Order: sequence, then structure tokens, then C-alpha cells
Amino acid sequence: MKTTEWKNPHNTKVTWGKYFPQDIEKKWQEVWKEAGLYKFKSQIPSSKFQKYYTLVELPYPSGDLHIGHWFTFIAPDVLSRFKRMQGYNVFFPMGYDAFGLPAENAAIKRGIHPQDWTLKNIETMTAQFETMGTMIDWDHVTVTCLPEYYKWNQWIFIKMFEKGIAYRGKTLSNWCPTDQTVLANEHVENGKCWRCGSVVVQKEVEQWFLRITDYAEELLWNREGNGVDWPKSVQVAQNDWIGKSEGLEISYPIEGSEEKVTIFTSRPDTNFGATFIALAPENPLVTIITRPERKEEVEKYVKIASEKTELERKEEGKEKSGAFTGAYAINHLTGEKMPIWVSDFVLMNFGTGALVGVPAHDLRDFDFAHKFNLNIKRVVVGKDGDKSPITKREQVQEEDGIMINSDFLDGIDIHEATGKIMDYIVEKGWGKKVTMYHLHDWSVSRQRYWGTPVPMIHCDTDGIVPVPLDQLPVTLPYDVDYQPKGKPPLASNDEWMKVTCPKCGKDARRDAETLDTFFDSSWYYYRYVDPSFRDGPFDPTEVKKLMPLDIYFGGGEHTLGHTLYARFFTKFFKDLGMVNFDEFALKRVQHGIVLGTDGNKMSKSKGNVINPDDVVKEFGTDAVRVYLSFMMPYNATGPWSVSSMYGMFRFLKRVWDLYPRVTAGELTREDKFQMHTTIKKVGDDIAETKNNTAVAAMMKWLNYLDAKEQIWEEEFKNFLIILSPFAPHITEELWQLNKLSDSEAGDEAFSSIHQEKWPSHDNSLIVSDTVTVAVQINGKLRDTLVIVSEAKQSDVEEVAKQSEKVKVHLEGKTVKKVIYVPGKILNFVI
Repeated sequence: MKTTEWKNPHNTKVTWGKYFPQDIEKKWQEVWKEAGLYKFKSQIPSSKFQKYYTLVELPYPSGDLHIGHWFTFIAPDVLSRFKRMQGYNVFFPMGYDAFGLPAENAAIKRGIHPQDWTLKNIETMTAQFETMGTMIDWDHVTVTCLPEYYKWNQWIFIKMFEKGIAYRGKTLSNWCPTDQTVLANEHVENGKCWRCGSVVVQKEVEQWFLRITDYAEELLWNREGNGVDWPKSVQVAQNDWIGKSEGLEISYPIEGSEEKVTIFTSRPDTNFGATFIALAPENPLVTIITRPERKEEVEKYVKIASEKTELERKEEGKEKSGAFTGAYAINHLTGEKMPIWVSDFVLMNFGTGALVGVPAHDLRDFDFAHKFNLNIKRVVVGKDGDKSPITKREQVQEEDGIMINSDFLDGIDIHEATGKIMDYIVEKGWGKKVTMYHLHDWSVSRQRYWGTPVPMIHCDTDGIVPVPLDQLPVTLPYDVDYQPKGKPPLASNDEWMKVTCPKCGKDARRDAETLDTFFDSSWYYYRYVDPSFRDGPFDPTEVKKLMPLDIYFGGGEHTLGHTLYARFFTKFFKDLGMVNFDEFALKRVQHGIVLGTDGNKMSKSKGNVINPDDVVKEFGTDAVRVYLSFMMPYNATGPWSVSSMYGMFRFLKRVWDLYPRVTAGELTREDKFQMHTTIKKVGDDIAETKNNTAVAAMMKWLNYLDAKEQIWEEEFKNFLIILSPFAPHITEELWQLNKLSDSEAGDEAFSSIHQEKWPSHDNSLIVSDTVTVAVQINGKLRDTLVIVSEAKQSDVEEVAKQSEKVKVHLEGKTVKKVIYVPGKILNFVI
């Protein structure tokens, strides 16, 4: 094949010589950008091209990218390129989750304003993303810390306030005394703040909430996965977090008092075995019913419990603790007195903040009763028929069984007993049937600076009043003392705080809190569709064309946070009539983690962070992309390997070195088999995000091609096309060189390999002409034969008997039977 130098309309040279990726990669990135190759053409009618909306969770602009960012984005980029080649109109936008505590803490540490720090990081990261050679459409970039975005955060918040979804309230919260802010459970690690490491305390804080509990039932996943393709692990985890439970609320009278204690139970069938009551330390009833002689001990216990986080209190297997109030409740069914305790394993924000203990039939209750020597009464017998007293944890009967010691329930199955006892207690007026959820309302306000200002005004006359919509955005002021000083930083800017009440015109003050950054990321994918839209948070016409997302890539750590909140926002938008679907993404794919070369999570403090810029300088972008695709399954976790990078570079160099051997010619049957098998395998694997096996298939085909003296142009072109989503630069260079070889030489019109159609495969050609048959004698392998796939058994036997490895074992023996599995096994039984 002739090699020549050629300049396309973009003055881009293409020549063949030694493979130096640095000479070609930047060049093609500039050509693609100038040609607008990856711009989403929203003007194309959907009847002509089917849309495909690919999205990766928007990253936080923390500074330089590390190789984990590349790993996260390469698989979506490969899929997007593949879908485009299949004829889809692919939308692959990008943005930055730019508000949040990390930027504020970094600014304090470095003496840089959070805005300056964040925008500089975005500039750096964008340049690094561009070196990745992705087909991201940067025309749709969205940055959440800019007023043109957070204006619509404020609009949504006001709409939620108008609908009663957003409200002001008080609750015990995780409080970081150093950062002076409320923390979500996800941001408390081993009882400490995820950012500064300070011990988190429980503090009652007035704050803004969203009534996500109003959507608890809608957020539950059904058996069909709500008609979308999300991992079962996500569905199960979210359902467990929502924690729907149907049962009874039962009110027990307290001895010597007019007060009652109300509990929720989903197992009322065991109520004849109830022997104690436990209250959450925060339950107001604690101070009312505690006897004077127990007051000091109870108060001391409540104080200690207040220093524990909710996650610590829920920790499985931890030793139970508590304090006795001195008060007793009366069990309606038995008339027995049940001591009332305070214990931190009971949570105020779940159920009623109280529980009835049935220690014989609940492990948690047993542990508590056993420690404090409380009565343990068996009322269910298992399949083994054992009715003996329960004294050991392994005896606790939590599963199916038959009722005993339960009056009119004796002898019936626990499930039948549940229905009977419910009806009985309700009929007696002791309780009512209810549905409870573990999910509690979402605290969305933060006492920090770097976030969306809450668009509310506090007036002494009119109370809390929303900022008029035509006055949005409430812009975050630049001049603020954002050092933690026990009050929201925005309150330090007196001029900004002063405002006129929109209702009465009197002096009022702005809300000094900012919104949780999860608010920003709960709807950003709608804004991507048209970031400049001015008449609402998003363009409903364009959203109707493009959403739901076809596929959403992200981390498993967002199962109980971001993705749940994003689903909630979509359901709220649907209630407002803004969208007509229930789930924002048709498919969810969760990525794994690239560890440092030492096998530990990458951390600057450990010095094991891999900067992709350094690797690109040595090996080139394409080699990094191919290695990240090949190193492990997308959902796996594994260490970075420098030595493996050399292997990826050699793989691409071998592809490069095929070019001089490319010529016109007819493919043999085996050539076609190799080509069509690989095309099918690679396409199928990309579609299922199994890029490691896709690359392995191409390596296998390359071995076949490399062993040939001549490579036919058809197979070379198809190899380049299926490699191009993984290695876009080297394939573009070789594609343009190949165009110069014959009739297209001198054609100045630039057409990219990335505009080519994905090659089709012929299933009839995937069946090989030959098969490998294992030859056994009495089940032991003696030889393998390569034969034509259509060979008859008699022919296979004849060939096998000629094998020296088989002959030696058949000599002097009688063949009693021959077992043949066509195309697989031939077994002589002697």
C-alpha cells in the first residue's frame, strides 16, 4: 500500500511512519472540535434518527483529574461512539457539581475564595477531559455554582414550598462542631465528619426539609423494576431504606399515670410475649414518666446517647445499653406490667420513637432483655416442636411457627395469628392499623456559605415569605466571612441580609442558609438539554424528545442519596405536569474503583494518585483508554498497573504496523469467520458494558491478522471501525491513510471514521469450518483432533485411530463401545 503525505481541509497531515501517539492525538482532537464532529444535532427529526441520551454523574471539581475519573468516563464514551455508529442521535453532555463543603474547606485552608478555587478547577479539569478524546458535547455544559443554574434550584424550592413539600422544622441532626453545619448520614464516617475528621454530635437544629416521605410509596420498586433496567442491588437497598412496614399502632396505659405509650409493631401476633417497653432517648415521654429516683441515671444516659450518630445507634451487633425509668406499662392481653426503659437502639425518627420488646422472638429484643435480666416469654414454637424456655440467642424463634401461650391464638400459624390479633386489638380500641416507613424527610439546608441561597424571606409580621419569582436568582454574595463561627456565613453580610418583605413592605431579612448540594444534582440532567433556556428549569419540548435518560453511569455510593433524590424530583416534576414519565433513567450502570498501584484507594496523603496527564505523556491517550477498558469489568475494583500499560501500547503499535501489509483481495472462509465473530462479540459486549472482553476479542483477531503476510482491506477497515470507540485517535489516523491508497486519493472532503456505520455481521459465517474434538479412552484424554465440522463419526474414528497417542492405548485391546458427541468428544470404551 502506498504511503504519502496529505493535507485535509483542516491542514492536518497524515503520514505513516513510526507510531508516536503524541504526534497524532492532539491533532485529531482539534480537527474533531473544529469540524463540530460530536455536537448533538437536536434539529434532526426523531423520525430519522432515534435519540440516545448517555450520561455520567457530573463530577465534583476538586482539582486535577485522577485515573479513576477516566475509568468512569471511558466506558460511557465507548458506548456513545458505538451507538452513534449504529445510527443513533447520541446526546452525551457534561457538567460540574460545583457547590459544596469541600470547596469551602479547601478555600479556608489555602486562603482562596471558594468561587475562585472552583472555577479554576473546572478550567483545569475541562482541559484534562478534552485530552481524553471523548465525544462529550461541550455546548451543553452546566455548572451548578453559576447563577443561571442555581436560579432554577431556587425556583424549584419555591414551588415545593407552595405545594407544602418544603417546610421549616426542627430535628436532631448530625452536627459537625468544626465545620459548623448539619451533615447527611452519608457524610458521617465512623462517627466523624467526612471532611475534617471532627467527632460528630447530635444537635437539635432548625432547618429546611423536603417531604420526600410523601413520595415513599411511589419511590418503592415493584417486582418488575418499575419498567426500567436498574441493578437489583439498588432496588433492594432503596426499598430497605424506604422501609415500608404494615402493622399496628398500639397504645399501652402507663401505671399510675394518665399518659399512654404508643408503639408500632409489624408482628402483633407475638404480643402475648411482650415483656418490656423501650423509648428513644429523645422521646418527650422520657422526662414525663421517669420516676424521681431514676431521674439522674436517665438524664446521664440521654446525654451520652445524644453524642452518638444515628448510624452508630443502628449498628448491627453492638452491645445494647439503656436506663430504667422506673415506670411500667400494662400489656392489654396479659395484664402484666412491662418495665419502661430508655435505649439508644430505639430511634425517634422511625415509628413512634418507642417499641414493645418481645425477646423470645426478636434477636435485638433478646439481647436487650438478656443483658438487663428482663422476662423472656416464648409464644411461638418452631418446626422442631421445642417449647422449652428461651435462654440462649440461638434459640430465639423469629421464623415461621405455631402460636403457644397465647390464649385464643394457640395452635394456629403465626401469619393467620397476625390477622386475628390485629382485628381483635382494633375491635377493643387498643390500637389501629397503619403503614409505616423508615424513610424520613430530607434535611436540605446547610449552615455554610458555598451553596444555593435558600430563596426565602423572614418577616416579623408575615413570617416566612418566598422571594418573588421575578426576583430570582437570589445571588450568592462574594464578600462573606465563610470561616465557621457558629452561625451561617451569609449572616455576616449585613447588607445582603437586609431586604423588604414582598407582602407588607416592612424591613425583613433573607434566609442565611444554603441548600444541600444533593438538591443541585437531583435534576441537572434536565438542564443539560438546553442550559440557556430562560422560561423555566428546563425546556419541556426538548425534554420530551430526549428523556428519560437511556443510560446513567455512576457510583454505588449514591444508591441511598443522589439517585433516590433524583427519582423523587422526577416524581415531583410529574405532579407539576412538567414531565410525563415516572423514572428519569431507563438503565443504571454502576462503576467500580481503580486503586493505586499499592492496592489502596487513591489518596494524595498516601502518594498513590495516578494523574492521567503523566500516563498520557508516556503512552498516549489511546493506550490509556484501551487499558482502562481492558483492565477489569466496569463494576469491579482493581489496582493500576504500569507494566500492563506497556502491553496496551504494544497492542496499538501492532495495529499500526499492520498498515503496510494492507492490500486489496478476497477474504478466505477463515478470514470471514474471524472477522464476523469479532464484530459480533465486540458489539454485543459494548452494548452490555463488558469492554474488557470486547478488547480481548480484538486482541485475538489481531493475533490472527498479524500472522498473515497480507491483510485484506475489508478486514483492516472493519478492525479499525470496531477499535475506534476504544482508540479514536490511532484509528482516525490509519483510516485517513487508508483513504489515500486508491480512488479517494486527493479527495479533500473530510469524513471521519467516527461517522462510519458499525459493520454488520453474518451469522452464517460465524460457524467455523473446523472443530476441535477431544479423543478419550475410558474417559481419559489422549489427544485432540482438528476436523471439518461436517465430518461423520466413522471418519472421526478413523482419523483418531491413526493418532500415535491413541494407537498406543488401543493396541491389544478390544473396543467395546464408542461414544461420540458431535464436534466435541470421541470416547473409546475398552
